[in-house]
Amino acid sequence: MTKERRYRRGGAFYIVSPYALTCDAENYYLIAYDGETAGVRHYRVDRMTNIAAVNEARDGAEAFRATDPARYTRKVFGMFSGREERVRLRFARHLVNAVLDQLGQDVSLVPDGEEHFTVSADVQVSPQFFAWLAGFGDEVRVTAPPQVAAGYRAHIERICRLYAEDAGS
Repeated sequence: MTKERRYRRGGAFYIVSPYALTCDAENYYLIAYDGETAGVRHYRVDRMTNIAAVNEARDGAEAFRATDPARYTRKVFGMFSGREERVRLRFARHLVNAVLDQLGQDVSLVPDGEEHFTVSADVQVSPQFFAWLAGFGDEVRVTAPPQVAAGYRAHIERICRLYAEDAGS
């Protein structure tokens, strides 16, 4: 609220091995290997300060080989991280293009009756992922795994409770 910069990790410097730049929702992100957490992470470029190159060997070569930047950004909705899960979703057939735009052309679409299709994809389950689903209203359903479907339902119920409370005032 004060518009003052608040640093994570108590303002400590991050030492990461850069891998790629990507753009999402008009923001640029650095995809890099973080040796401290032993994983690939992303950092919003316009929020970085005190950037410097260090004379150290790059780390995370194996993680870089296993990471396709385009595939990575399709899994991370709005660049919000979460736990990675393989999810199965059932959509109304007319949403094919929206699904392909988000999940990529290489995802398999499986017809499910005349009006629907299912898709399985690895995604980072987060509130942003749930928000993407909510944008389709009742034309999408999480069919697996059960814990993701339950998480989505809890997400929607929290929102509904917020508005149920307003109805009484």
